[in-house]
Amino acid sequence: MTELRYPNESREYRDARDLLLKDEQELVDKVKSVAERRRNLPLGGQLKEDYAFEWANDGKVGQSVKFSELFADKNTLLLYSFMYGPNWDHPCPSCTSLVDGFDRTWYQVTQHAAFVAIAKAPADRINAWAKQRGWSQIALVSGSNSPFQADYKCQGDSDDMQLPMMHVFRKQDGKIFHFWGTELSANHVDTVWPYWNLMDFTPEGRPDIPTPPQNFRSEFLEKHYLNK
Repeated sequence: MTELRYPNESREYRDARDLLLKDEQELVDKVKSVAERRRNLPLGGQLKEDYAFEWANDGKVGQSVKFSELFADKNTLLLYSFMYGPNWDHPCPSCTSLVDGFDRTWYQVTQHAAFVAIAKAPADRINAWAKQRGWSQIALVSGSNSPFQADYKCQGDSDDMQLPMMHVFRKQDGKIFHFWGTELSANHVDTVWPYWNLMDFTPEGRPDIPTPPQNFRSEFLEKHYLNK
């Protein structure tokens, strides 16, 4: 097989690139290994209750929807709780960056599993933010009147102290069980976050900044989280 070479590259570059390729393959293998171990976790706890949420998508804002209905015709539900509390001026910029990406991949994911984003802010405010960001695909719900976020560790001591959490639930034998939830404190869903991963490919690498660049600020986040 002919050795891969790009125009005008040096021998030094090719040797270093080949060594890096081995590390990249090891990283891919490790990701696959962790994913396999995740799939083989013992069954988690049964859903505490069939929580009632409110839709936040255009055409059905404020309409009630049960947790069990979020599955639609699927047996698996990915539920991302993003940081947008009742008294926040704007949502978390990082969570917004994630949902920007989730919205565009929602169609592909939902061929296999249900995928919903939830926030503690009222449904009409979530919908307004979705319109501003151009979110048009991902299912959005408000948990403003639900204890879900508190029960599943998506918040701190109050409804406004929201935390970013990805949860996965599974229907089995007519019941709903918790399958997996993020438990790392930082960069907990890096593998599905386009911004940081794409910047990792650049010579400059990831910028040393707390959140991705945005054209808005969240004063609540800056005051209560970033300035601590």
